[in-house]
Amino acid sequence: MIVIEASAMIGALVDEPANPELLALLADEELHAPALLDFEVASALRGHVRGGLLDRARLDEAVEDFAALHIGRHHMTEALGEILELRDNFTAYDAAYVVLARVLAVPLVTSDAKMREAERLGARVQLFRPGTD
Repeated sequence: MIVIEASAMIGALVDEPANPELLALLADEELHAPALLDFEVASALRGHVRGGLLDRARLDEAVEDFAALHIGRHHMTEALGEILELRDNFTAYDAAYVVLARVLAVPLVTSDAKMREAERLGARVQLFRPGTD
């Protein structure tokens, strides 16, 4: 079981080539995320299209691939206090992933090196870099 953060999810969906270890992890593990993952993925995909990094066909494929994943989505309302306690270290969005990983006692999977700071706060972090040719 893992908590999948938006940067890693986007990497798995659109990186060419995607990190094979990350893809294997997503295929093998039970996935969990704050419910905001859907909106972060949509926003990032929009940015990739607007920036010319994705065409319509690749966008449709990424959306289909994302929708096919079985992700336990967690509403974080009851954790808002704990999320806000991390305000000096993380945005509320990033803190939601950190808090969920701590509550579930599972690794936080990310491609954002800044999230490594969560290790100082008791979270386990797995950092995945983009795939290579």
